[in-house]
Amino acid sequence: MKKIDNLWKERLQLYTIEMRKYLKYIFNDHLLFVAIFALSGGAYYYSTWVKTLNQDFPIGWVMGLILGLFLTISPIYTLLKNADKVFLLPLETKLHTYFRNALTLSFVIQAYILLMVLAVLMPMYVHATGGSFRTFFFYLIILWIIKYWNLHMHWDVLKFRERQVEFFDWIIRFILNTIFVLLLVEKAPFWYLAVVILIYIAVYLYFQRMAKKKTIKWDLLIDKEEKRLTGFYRFANLFTDVPHLKGQVKRRKWLDPILNRVKYGQQNTYRYLFARTFARTNEYFGLFARLTIIGGLILLFSDQRYLMIGVAVVFLYLTGFQLIPMVRYHELKIWLNLYPVSKELKNGAFIRVISVVLMLQAVVFGVLALISSSWVNGILVLLISVVFVLLLVKVYIPSRLKKFDMHSY
Repeated sequence: MKKIDNLWKERLQLYTIEMRKYLKYIFNDHLLFVAIFALSGGAYYYSTWVKTLNQDFPIGWVMGLILGLFLTISPIYTLLKNADKVFLLPLETKLHTYFRNALTLSFVIQAYILLMVLAVLMPMYVHATGGSFRTFFFYLIILWIIKYWNLHMHWDVLKFRERQVEFFDWIIRFILNTIFVLLLVEKAPFWYLAVVILIYIAVYLYFQRMAKKKTIKWDLLIDKEEKRLTGFYRFANLFTDVPHLKGQVKRRKWLDPILNRVKYGQQNTYRYLFARTFARTNEYFGLFARLTIIGGLILLFSDQRYLMIGVAVVFLYLTGFQLIPMVRYHELKIWLNLYPVSKELKNGAFIRVISVVLMLQAVVFGVLALISSSWVNGILVLLISVVFVLLLVKVYIPSRLKKFDMHSY
C-alpha cells in the first residue's frame, strides 16, 4: 500500500527530470532570442491595435470565445505508462489519491496558462470597456473556478465508452464557458449568470452520477498521455536528439515531378535522400507547410512594411532552424555506411536541399507581400528574405552542423 501512495511522487519526479533535461536545450538556444524578438514586436503592434478600439468593439464575444476555448481545453496529466494497463489495472480502486494528484497537477499548469491569457486580454478589455485593471484578480478567480469544473467534467466523461460522448461534452462545455464569460464581461444581470451556474451544476451532477457506475478507460488515458508527450518530444527534437520520438512517413506522389529533378549520380546520393526525407516525413514537411501558411496569412493581412519584413525573416529563421535536425534523421540506419560516397558530401547536400526549401518560402512571402501591399514592399520583402536565407545557409547552418558532428563522436 505504501508503494501505491508513493507512485505519484516517483512519477512526478521522473517527469520533472525528463522535462528539465530537454528544456535546458530549448531555452539555451537561439530560438529564445527569436521568441523575445517576436514577442516584443507582437506586443508593440498589439498595443497599437488596442488604442484603435472603441465602445462598439465586441469585447464580450472576443473574450468569451478565446477564454471559452482555453477553459474547455482541459488535458489531464496522468503520467501513465503503457505497462500500467497490466500492472495497475487490478489496483484501480486503490488509486484515488493518484488520480486526484493528476487532476491537481493539471489544474496548476492550466491555471498558469489562464493567468497569462487573461493578462494578454486585459489591455483590450480596459480600453474597449473603460474598465479597470483591478478587476483582473476577480476575473482570474472566476476563471480558475470554471477551469476546475471543466477538469472534473472532462475526467468523468473519459470513463464513458461511447466516443461521441467526449465530442458532445467538449461542445457543451465550450458553449457554456463562452456564454458565461460573455455575460460576465458584458456585466449582464446576475440572474443571467445564475442560470448558467445552475446549468453548470446540473451537468456536473448528471455526469458525475453516470460516471460512478463506470471504470477507468486505461487505453484511452495512456493513449492521450503518449500523444501529449509525443507533441513535446517533437518540439524538443528541434534542439537535440529525442530517443522516444517516433516519426511518421507519408508517400506524397504529387511531389514526384519536383523530386525527380535531382539527377542520378553518386554526387547526388545524399541530396536524393534528404529531398525525399523532407517531402515524405510529416514532421518536417508539415512544419514547413504550417509555418509558411501562418507567416503567409500574416503577410496577406498586413500592409506595414517593417512588420512584413520582420515576419518574413522570423518565419524563415524558424523554418530553417527547425529543419536542421533532419540531417540526423537517418543517423542510426547502418545502411548509410554502405553508400559508396564521401561523407563530406552529406552536409553539402543537406544545405543545398534546405536552401531550395527556404528560397521557395522566401518567394511565397514576397509574392504575398506584393499582393497585400505594394510592389515596392513585395520586392523589399523578397530581397531581404533572399539575403537572409543566404546568410542562414552560408554561415549559421554550417556552424550548427559542425556542432552536430562534434557531438556525434
